[in-house]
Amino acid sequence: MHEQGFIPIFVENQLDSKMLVEACVQAGIRCIEYTLRCHDANKMIIWIRENYPDIYLLVGSTLDNDDIIRKAKVKHPQLLTLSELAQMGVDGFVSMVGWKLENIAKYSSTYIVCPCAETVREAFLQLGAGSHFIKVLGPTMEVVKNCRKGPTFGACPIMMTGGINLEKIDAAIAAGAVIVGTGFDLLLNKQPPDISSRKVTDILKQYINAVEESRAKYFPEMAEAIGMDEETWLNSLPHIHPF
Repeated sequence: MHEQGFIPIFVENQLDSKMLVEACVQAGIRCIEYTLRCHDANKMIIWIRENYPDIYLLVGSTLDNDDIIRKAKVKHPQLLTLSELAQMGVDGFVSMVGWKLENIAKYSSTYIVCPCAETVREAFLQLGAGSHFIKVLGPTMEVVKNCRKGPTFGACPIMMTGGINLEKIDAAIAAGAVIVGTGFDLLLNKQPPDISSRKVTDILKQYINAVEESRAKYFPEMAEAIGMDEETWLNSLPHIHPF
């Protein structure tokens, strides 16, 4: 996830999810985010685990309140609790809302945890509880910049999503995001519904290349350390880490 830098996000759409997963693999992508917004999430998570066991599978749109999930499942039956997802063998959790700090502490020792923050205070409370990354919603860059300002000592590892198309990747990384994510609804905007797997792979490669170019400009030590030993990689990071 960290080395890859770009995360494709599966959201509800009319496209064939299995084809999109296969296109990701063909593009060399090793980490994807499958959101619980997708009506088939409960089935696709199992399918991905069975057919692509080496993919790092993050599940997005997670909620950490079982009572809310129980009530929401009336209209959204694909919803799953954190414990249910853990039993399905996922590798991590992403959320558009913040989690309780005790849940971050509970899951962060064995899973990647990436809750959302709208303020610097929220970001640092969740980082202190054990979050590996903090999700910040775009397309404006102010929260990212504030989390990376001098008084924060650059501590916060940020994943930025929301409106990050190909043209906005450079600005997001320049602001301080080390990872960007884009939903397939935006990534394949204006593409025909019968788009081929090869065309999806080509578009994914454009995003990967854009992230690589921007990280080489703004985080050169990090870019140079990709593929090197673990110590070299961790020492190259521009933020703190729990390892």
